[in-house]
Amino acid sequence: MAASLKEQLDDLLAKLNPGGVFGIDIGSHSIKVCEVSGSPGKFRVDKFGTFVLSEAAIIEDQFQKPSEIVEGILEAMKRAGIKSKVACIGLHGPSTMTKRLNVPEGTKEEIEDHIMWEAEQYITFGADESQIGFHIIGENEGGGKDALVAAARTDLIESFSNILNDAKINPKIIDLNVLALSNIFEEVYADDLEKYSQGTILIDYGAQSLKIVVYKRNGPIFTKELPIGGSLVTEEIQRQMGVSYEEAEDLKVTTDENGNLPQEILNIFNAQVDQAVAEIRKNINFYVTQGSSEKVDFCFVTGGASLAPGLIDKLSASTGLEVQRLDTFSTIKVDERKADGGLEQLAAVSSVVIGLAMRKVN
Repeated sequence: MAASLKEQLDDLLAKLNPGGVFGIDIGSHSIKVCEVSGSPGKFRVDKFGTFVLSEAAIIEDQFQKPSEIVEGILEAMKRAGIKSKVACIGLHGPSTMTKRLNVPEGTKEEIEDHIMWEAEQYITFGADESQIGFHIIGENEGGGKDALVAAARTDLIESFSNILNDAKINPKIIDLNVLALSNIFEEVYADDLEKYSQGTILIDYGAQSLKIVVYKRNGPIFTKELPIGGSLVTEEIQRQMGVSYEEAEDLKVTTDENGNLPQEILNIFNAQVDQAVAEIRKNINFYVTQGSSEKVDFCFVTGGASLAPGLIDKLSASTGLEVQRLDTFSTIKVDERKADGGLEQLAAVSSVVIGLAMRKVN
């Protein structure tokens, strides 16, 4: 059905938005790029592309094969049809952190001074060697204001910026992946945010890490990144079956005519899922024990590794929470022809990069 004149005008105005950036998510397994148009409540994914990296291109947050990563960014952009050179890049890993702080009332300068002083107490990798930013979420129930503080080591920012500069891309916005996850959650579930603000766990289960966000009182209140991910399945397949990295990646997704994985592959998946669920439960328990009021009732999962068989059921049984997949495309529009592996798979691998692409340049 042809779009109405209003829809065509809305589409044109969205694409003319001068504050737009495209998102880049550089992970250990793949690079994802995304461009969106529209505004809150009316976002649409216009362009999306990926590039799968070779083994050990990135180890933790260190670029071992920088030329391949630059090539991968450019190839992903080419596949997506992205022409823009202004990007929002997401950072992750042990050299990043977030903290929710209660700050007293005062002038903008007084609040900033207080946040910077207090944040220094929590930055384990050194405040002097970091870049710190913050956002005032709102009024605190006990008085003062709630502030969300984010920090990243300066050398990590420089490392990512250098990669983008080599690709002739301007990293106009530096974000954290855990905050992009929170932003996409707020967008998708805007109508039910009051309910979910009572206490919700967000999980991004990727190739190299598992990110946990506790969303409460209109923003992230606790974040944790664990060094476990879907790549452990690949490594275990390599070890047990004596195959190469590429062969192991194929075995992870090769099913029979009924869509079933071989039992030996399924056993490896089950072992890794059990480990991930145990770590998630341990961190939820740790968070809840910090205060009797810090309970959680809901859980949403995303990330490529979240598609592992049995994860949803096991996580629900272990935690007692209502566990769902983050249904990105329930409110964000996308052309289904972009989803080669189906909308569920596209939603799982693209949620964070869409969250990055939703950012605007002030």
